[in-house]
Amino acid sequence: MYRRFLSSMTLLVALVSGALGLPGVALAVPHSVSEVPASQTYAASRTFSETGFTVANYFYKTWKATPNALFVYGLPISQPFIEESISSPGEFYRVQYFERAILEEHPDNFGTPYYILGRLLGSKLASARGGETAFKAVANPGDGTFDSASGHTLRNDHAPFRTFYTSNGGLQVFGRPLSEQFQEVNKANGKTYWVQYFERQRMEWHPEETNPNYKILLGLLGNEYRDANHAGSPAFVAGASLPNELSGAGNGGGSTSSGNGSTSSASTGFVYGFNALLYEQQISTPIPGMRMKTLQLAKDAGMPWIRIQVRWMDLHDRSGAIYWGELDNIVSDANNQGVKLLASIVNAPSWATSNGRNGLPSREHFNDFNYFMGQMAARYKGRIKAYEIWNEENLAHENAGRVANASFYVDMLVGASNAIRASDSGALVLSGAPSATETNVPSIAISDITFLDQMFSDPRFNSAVDIVGVHPGGASNPPDTMWPSNPGPGPNYVTSGEFYFRRVENVRDLMVRKGLGNKPVWVTEFGWATHNNTPGYEFGNSISSQKQADYIVRAFQLAKTNYSPWLTGMFLWQLNYAVSWKANGNEFHEQASYGVINGDYSPRPAYLALQAMPK
Repeated sequence: MYRRFLSSMTLLVALVSGALGLPGVALAVPHSVSEVPASQTYAASRTFSETGFTVANYFYKTWKATPNALFVYGLPISQPFIEESISSPGEFYRVQYFERAILEEHPDNFGTPYYILGRLLGSKLASARGGETAFKAVANPGDGTFDSASGHTLRNDHAPFRTFYTSNGGLQVFGRPLSEQFQEVNKANGKTYWVQYFERQRMEWHPEETNPNYKILLGLLGNEYRDANHAGSPAFVAGASLPNELSGAGNGGGSTSSGNGSTSSASTGFVYGFNALLYEQQISTPIPGMRMKTLQLAKDAGMPWIRIQVRWMDLHDRSGAIYWGELDNIVSDANNQGVKLLASIVNAPSWATSNGRNGLPSREHFNDFNYFMGQMAARYKGRIKAYEIWNEENLAHENAGRVANASFYVDMLVGASNAIRASDSGALVLSGAPSATETNVPSIAISDITFLDQMFSDPRFNSAVDIVGVHPGGASNPPDTMWPSNPGPGPNYVTSGEFYFRRVENVRDLMVRKGLGNKPVWVTEFGWATHNNTPGYEFGNSISSQKQADYIVRAFQLAKTNYSPWLTGMFLWQLNYAVSWKANGNEFHEQASYGVINGDYSPRPAYLALQAMPK
């Protein structure tokens, strides 16, 4: 496809490249699935609830930059996958289908405006019609409407196609005109309309429409090509795992490389998520309907990921039997609502620990944990998108009084990761995020930086995880402050980096020093408490609900502007804990105060700010 495109665009590309100092367009093209490289990362994405598909990386950047993209391209109808070119047989590209178009990555054009190109679907439709009068070249009328490269005019008579063309992306979106305007019968309704064909589209004039947005309609060319060529393909099923011949997985072409040989892809665009309670039966006061309300709130906020904690102790019996119970319903409901799940696995059964409590498993029960994780990944294959192995293992109170040894933890992590990948090669594996602290008392905590340093020093760590989990602090400090260079306003919780959201910068610096600079980071917990009655969380009493909203939005903005492309996901702590605490008579518990809705589900300023925040 792209060579034919270049025949009409070479001069323009050369001029643009020269003017902007961009690299020239190379002529090497991939001739097999294995030659297609990973997508270039762009830290933004959007999941479309209407179809369930996510548009990420430069596909999303192109979609977002196109005027009236919803009318020009339509909704996404596929996952990205690798396909042979329709206009240059024998060449392969990563594509994503939309209702009205197919976008295609051209790796050798990266750094120019032509990295993402629309497929020449209009050319395909017109290829057999060259003998028809409307498709034959015409003489130059001398009125400025003539395209000498194609031999056709682009005008506003009879239909205002020229105005629509220039207002909605022009040459790069539609390509050159391949016909004159002419009347054609619409096969869908049998009516006759004025139409014009372009390299990438077909325009149709509907003067009878009262809504000006619908007077010119573009052909549903993506739908048409899908229906004609891809019946039953998993690429058109949201969340389905793709075979290697579609994804390029296993050959370097399907994911952002992490050097680990895994087929998991950490290139999901920027992930917006909440921590949330989705269990209705396992909280002290069951709240019927809470889960569905919570899923809807996440979707309505434009944050379609939820991190849940799954307690191993609740599911795995000493006999070896696993009782999935309500987790089946949680996974089913989330998938039906188009919400993606990150499962944080915590709390070993008492029979699997050395002290009979529910912290980390003892070494002799690592195989039991591996078995559990393998069974879980197999049961929820393609439906739980990511697994975080444990939570704040550097704190004793999070692990039944035991502070993990980093080497011991990595031993457990490696086995669990292998088990997950053996059952679901598409699932992401995250390292458990340590809590930000500078406390180094064996019975209480170990510094998160010390713990991460020890983990990163283990040569097995890089291959065991796709993403590094991080929990930066916040206390009462604004997200853009940092100790000691720019400390918060105080009066307390200002004298250590552990009290600042920008702690994540310390983690990133450490990763670079340890040779893990290519590994993505997800912040799986962060947030700011407000007024509460819990000892130890008094810092929240100085943060109003509006200030909480401002801090949260500023944290997301800081991540997107300063930490791209290495920080690719953030999960706010949290969405709905106030509902549970209200049911238990204490809506001012610190967990409730971190939330962005009240106990009656009404939105706090933070929820409304997140809903309005560009994503």
